Amino acid sequence: MSSVEEAEALSKKKSELHALAAKVASLAERRGLLERGGVPLSQSPDVEKARQSCAMILTRFMESPKAATLVDKQRWIRLTESIGEFNTVEETLQKYDWKGYCGSRLFGGLPPEQREQTILMTLQENQEALALYRRLHKRLLVHRAGVPDTTEALEEVQECSRQLSEIRFVENQDVPSEVRAFFDATSSASGANLELLTTDVVNWLSLSGMLKNFSVRAR
Repeated sequence: MSSVEEAEALSKKKSELHALAAKVASLAERRGLLERGGVPLSQSPDVEKARQSCAMILTRFMESPKAATLVDKQRWIRLTESIGEFNTVEETLQKYDWKGYCGSRLFGGLPPEQREQTILMTLQENQEALALYRRLHKRLLVHRAGVPDTTEALEEVQECSRQLSEIRFVENQDVPSEVRAFFDATSSASGANLELLTTDVVNWLSLSGMLKNFSVRAR
């Protein structure tokens, strides 16, 4: 292999490794910001396999700094596969944990179009509160769709959730008092206790087509 070909081969390997390392660094940074933001996370996947592959290939390359050394005996394949596997598992865990956090810690009230059915829309205060509810709920859904990559994005989704939980409506008196109490609780930061989910509440939600909007999660 000529010196030019050797340089090109090493440059290609450098680019491949840089992309994998950048992904590791990005995931590590995101894990840190999620932890600092109070998002419970699963234990990070074992990095020992990837570390051993890195150490072995580095030792061999220092002895013989050539592109052939990197690919000999499938060293490069094992290295990239181990790092790639780590990245895949770590990203999957973060997405799973973020989904769990959203479902258990963030605002879980009704969508605006269904919340509108339970309140007196003739009142100006309800109209203004619902307009704010719509804006915040839309922003919340956007943020919930993906794991935040910045502290600012995480703080914004938490702030949206907090503001939504503080919105209060004047309920339609045609809605049973037990159902109104349940709605008030689901709109709070702590959510509704199971004792509020009475048979009458379940039946009312079912008849109104709203039952599917709720799920039970342990605190």
